Amino acid sequence: MNEPRSGSHEEQAIGRLRQRLQAVYGERSATEVQGTVDRAVRRFASARIRDYVPLLVERISRDELSNRSPAR
Repeated sequence: MNEPRSGSHEEQAIGRLRQRLQAVYGERSATEVQGTVDRAVRRFASARIRDYVPLLVERISRDELSNRSPAR
């Protein structure tokens, strides 16, 4: 039996998060949302326990996107 790649669940969760955040923060460009998520993901690059990374990335990204003025 083949085990799924360890990062695949996390990568899928982050992909779904990007889509959700783009829908919620539609006034922001896709590039801005993706950059915000990517920066949050990088903060956990060396984390040994990965179970909560998507949740933490979502919280950080939502905080950042909510507190920043929309780009015009």
